Amino acid sequence: MNLHPKLIDESSLRDWFDTQELGQGEEISFQRVKAGESNEVFIVKRSNDLWVLRRPSLVPLSFDGSNRIMEREFRFQSALEGTKVPHAKAISLCTDVSVTGSFFYVMECVDGLVPSDPVPEELGGVDAYHDIAIQLLKALGELASIDYQSAGLSDLGRPEGFLERQVGRWKSQLDSYQKREIPGIEAVAQWLDENTPKNSAIGIMHGDYNFHNMLFSRGKNTRLLAVLDWENATIGDPLMDLGYLMGTLNFENKNMPDRSQAVSLWADRSGIKPESLGWYVVMSKFKLACMLEGVYVRQIEDTTRETTPFLGEMVVSLIDQAIQFIPEASDW
Repeated sequence: MNLHPKLIDESSLRDWFDTQELGQGEEISFQRVKAGESNEVFIVKRSNDLWVLRRPSLVPLSFDGSNRIMEREFRFQSALEGTKVPHAKAISLCTDVSVTGSFFYVMECVDGLVPSDPVPEELGGVDAYHDIAIQLLKALGELASIDYQSAGLSDLGRPEGFLERQVGRWKSQLDSYQKREIPGIEAVAQWLDENTPKNSAIGIMHGDYNFHNMLFSRGKNTRLLAVLDWENATIGDPLMDLGYLMGTLNFENKNMPDRSQAVSLWADRSGIKPESLGWYVVMSKFKLACMLEGVYVRQIEDTTRETTPFLGEMVVSLIDQAIQFIPEASDW
């Protein structure tokens, strides 16, 4: 029985899986994963094989744009093959919208857990926070070190003037769906514009690099298995990712390396010297607030989705955090 007829055409997809030589047999099932917000995620089971299928939501901000994002995600994940960045192997991309209504791609299914704070006992508990943070910083540094030109990704971003465009880009996106006032967001945008760093690095950006987009192995000596969710990846300034991660790490945790050690770990792997890191922390909170407001609006408008009650409050909180952090930003 097809439980998601508007998202998944089981018969058509079975035929497509046949053409890709992915499994055998008439029986094929698609289990919707609730964690995905901007895009839909399904676990596909056929006989004894498992895959993950990603496709746009029913209420995308832009249908054509969402299809392009699927293609970008697939290319970025494919480019990680042979690198030290843990990832799920990208298997096949479908650009024929007649199959199930949109572009989609299939990747390997990685068996792991998403960490949280406090770290769950299945990943080693609170004592594992240090190792998890270290692995996140190292993997992010490895991502920043990849030669994006050799990886064939030069056309997936406009690095010239990247930082100068950020505030306008995300504010414009927010304006396209914003339906309520967000206190303080204009002041944060103005500060960012007035303090934009003069120089920037160029490299692969994940765009949403945080604990919730990681899979770790179960057990006391947990290890990072895969960095997920490449929908916001681009060629831009890798310090955007570092600023975002640094703004979410709990430096009050006794098992956490201090700020300078954390930055050094990233710098050693990336080969990039971080400058004006405080600006990137503020920028990450502003950008995330704009992104989450879009998810919040989609949840309200898309009847196939469950609402996240605290999401709207989180957007307001992020802007409050940015305002409170601005006075100390120059010290980072």
